[in-house]
Amino acid sequence: MTNYDHERAIELIARRGTEELVAADLRWLNEHLDGCAECAQYAGDFDNTGRLLRATAIMASPSLVASTQARVRARALYLAEQRSRMVLVAISFCLGAMSSAVSAWLWWRFGAWIAERFGWSQAIVQPGIMLALVLPAIVIAGLMLAFPHPVTDGPLMTALAREREGRNQ
Repeated sequence: MTNYDHERAIELIARRGTEELVAADLRWLNEHLDGCAECAQYAGDFDNTGRLLRATAIMASPSLVASTQARVRARALYLAEQRSRMVLVAISFCLGAMSSAVSAWLWWRFGAWIAERFGWSQAIVQPGIMLALVLPAIVIAGLMLAFPHPVTDGPLMTALAREREGRNQ
């Protein structure tokens, strides 16, 4: 037998209890276990270990349970806060897009009026007005990226700060 046969047998033994094996693989494994004492011993030990692990009760300590519950509550609070923020962001975006479209049209018309009134070229005045409108937003976005809002305030971080060993103080 080759080393590959033993590796294949070990892989199939490990998968046998958790996955449904193809009939050909199961037949090959049974034939291999009949002829290989080392793999048969491994299969027996593997099955015994699985039975022993399933028979042993594992209990988490009360502090572990409490801290896990606190983290789950904090995560739920964080997710709820994110959802509410996303709704506000979506509403703000829609209102901003509508008002931007209307004001851009009005400013474009204003640029045409200025160009006509003073005899300037519309090809310079109208894009110039639009740039003047967009430039503050670009500057503010750059500042927001350069100096991000700290995430240490808000109800989530306050709740986490109050948690001591899984209990609210």
